[in-house]
Amino acid sequence: MDPLQKSLVRLAEMQRKHAKLLAVLVIIFTIVLGIGLKDLTINSDFRKEMPKDLPIFALNDRISAKFGGEDTVVIAVQIDDSVDLKSAVRDIRDPRVIQSLIFLDGVLRDESSISSVTSPASFFRGKSGVTPEEITQTLRNPQANAFFSRNYKMTLMYITADIGSGEEQIKNFDELIQKRIDYTPKPPGVKFGITGGPTIRTTIFDLLKSDAVFTLIVAAVIILLLLFVMEGSYTRGLLVFAPLSLGLIWTMGTLGWLGIPLSVATVGLSSMILGLGVEYGVFMLSRYTEERAKNNGQLDSLRTTVRGIGSAIIGSGLTVIVGFGVLAFATVPMIQHLGETLALGIAFCLLAALFVNPVFILLEEDYEYWNTHRKLEKLAAKKEMHTQRGR
Repeated sequence: MDPLQKSLVRLAEMQRKHAKLLAVLVIIFTIVLGIGLKDLTINSDFRKEMPKDLPIFALNDRISAKFGGEDTVVIAVQIDDSVDLKSAVRDIRDPRVIQSLIFLDGVLRDESSISSVTSPASFFRGKSGVTPEEITQTLRNPQANAFFSRNYKMTLMYITADIGSGEEQIKNFDELIQKRIDYTPKPPGVKFGITGGPTIRTTIFDLLKSDAVFTLIVAAVIILLLLFVMEGSYTRGLLVFAPLSLGLIWTMGTLGWLGIPLSVATVGLSSMILGLGVEYGVFMLSRYTEERAKNNGQLDSLRTTVRGIGSAIIGSGLTVIVGFGVLAFATVPMIQHLGETLALGIAFCLLAALFVNPVFILLEEDYEYWNTHRKLEKLAAKKEMHTQRGR
């Protein structure tokens, strides 16, 4: 027997002897790592996931430092065909629309956080009133006409500002713009919308976060249902799923403790970790069940299971960990974080299968034995009472 198998046999003997103590230690360990979940964050700055040491990114950083890293937010003003009023705007060149743009242009220019505002209002700034003739004359200028769509159903306003790369900063800036839009008098039949790179980024990350939660729930439910079906028992399905869930909590908690944020590449990894790590617990439970079916005792069955299956899943798990771990040497930080998080997740799932699965199996079996014995004692007591009454 090689050293690894000897160590696994000793592990099995320790698990059988101190199952309850080990279960308590697992709970404490889970609570400690679980506290890190409150510090788990999502990095919404895509630029931080890029290799800044490369010359092209270093040059871009120097340019941003000297000239300012400004973002562009676009306000789209378009015809709202759902408004059925005689006074509704049907041509975006309507003087009432231009007046609204002039008002909004002036309000936005008063904001210290905004660097510049460019829109059709720039060509009418300073005028108290705008006539259709002036608009027609102005739109003969190609620069002014470029702000309008070909069918004159939409016009654009461009706002440049050094917003920052954080999700909260972008949302605050969008709220500021929305408040100024709400404050602006608008004729019936037009609607204002905000878009642009920063707004699209925050929208994508909001979708990623909601999708991550949704896919995790769906994956967990489907995996649990499959375990119930394959194992033919709710209890046996939970014996596999519970340690797997602990492995996921340990992974995310560790990221929180280490201050490693989730990113666009890792935000949805929870469901992947569940799918990749579930097989270890299935192997462990199935082998133990086979040994017990041979009328072997708990200790002998556990020794055989932990020694045989433990060796197999350690080899399998290490190859997966190495396969994902080498991604840490990638040039792009986003790929590095992907590999590191997956490797950490598989490592914790492997540890859960080795250290937690056998303990839970033993505790469940002991409980079933105790519960069955208790029922038999009650049944025997009732039978004794009936016998005495019959006398």
